[in-house]
Amino acid sequence: MESATKRILFLTATILLVLVVVIGSVVITLRGPRESSVELLEKQEDGTLLVNDLYEGHMTIPFYNIPKCTYKLDDFSDNKGVIAYEGGDSYVGINVNQQQGEIDWSQVAGSGVDFVLIRVGYRMYGTGRIVEDERFEANIQGALEAGLPVGVYFYSKAISTTEAEEEANFVLDKIRTYTVTYPVFFYWRYDLKDDGSLMEESRVTGCNGDQITSFAEAFCAQVTLTGRTAGFFCDKTMGYERLDLSRLSAYDMWYTEFRAAPSFYYDFKMWQYTDEGTVPGISQQVPITLSMKKYG
Repeated sequence: MESATKRILFLTATILLVLVVVIGSVVITLRGPRESSVELLEKQEDGTLLVNDLYEGHMTIPFYNIPKCTYKLDDFSDNKGVIAYEGGDSYVGINVNQQQGEIDWSQVAGSGVDFVLIRVGYRMYGTGRIVEDERFEANIQGALEAGLPVGVYFYSKAISTTEAEEEANFVLDKIRTYTVTYPVFFYWRYDLKDDGSLMEESRVTGCNGDQITSFAEAFCAQVTLTGRTAGFFCDKTMGYERLDLSRLSAYDMWYTEFRAAPSFYYDFKMWQYTDEGTVPGISQQVPITLSMKKYG
């Protein structure tokens, strides 16, 4: 009797599982091919959003009344690791710093690169001292002389709004004699160990999301006072778990995700899809960014 009951329960569970799979298949078939990398499933009672991320599956993310990402999956094509955006105009960019060494900018300009994001400097994670990138002057002069439009970024380790404003003023002073048509980006990240855990000795380890948002606001506001376009660097974790994107919606997001297509719910203007690009004229690997917005 007990054995028969177990068989019935097993068969019932199996039938239910099959029904779930069949129903899921029917829903997918009726829905057709997936259009977006992040699909909204529902707005939850606590005000958050339940979404289906192409790579992460179901996720709960903050709700902000700001522009959403409108790029479609079919807008992106991958040809042996070289990704193109085909949903409209797009521009191929690279970001460089002293680690790329000496660059032959005439070769870069002839390779299909449309713009360059150049590091102006960085703040040291231990002492907090601001340091100019060793190749900044050579890179910005070389890129502009080769006819390439440029933007710039600063690798921040700010732990106060005062320091963030100091970084912005440092950048603005360094670029004051140059034509910078692409944004001035605030690039803030935690320092991590090889295992992915936070580096205790880094000055930024104790900063929370509200503070980081304030640093980005302060930097970008200082930049916009000069009439230049300001923006901030962001990955999925920072965008969903740390930053308050509603406070940064006036500034352009430079989003990073090393995938075949970007997967983020809110709007961004640029997408860095790899840090292992190869470009003629540069001996080291270089990050590649697609801009879906024309600047200048």
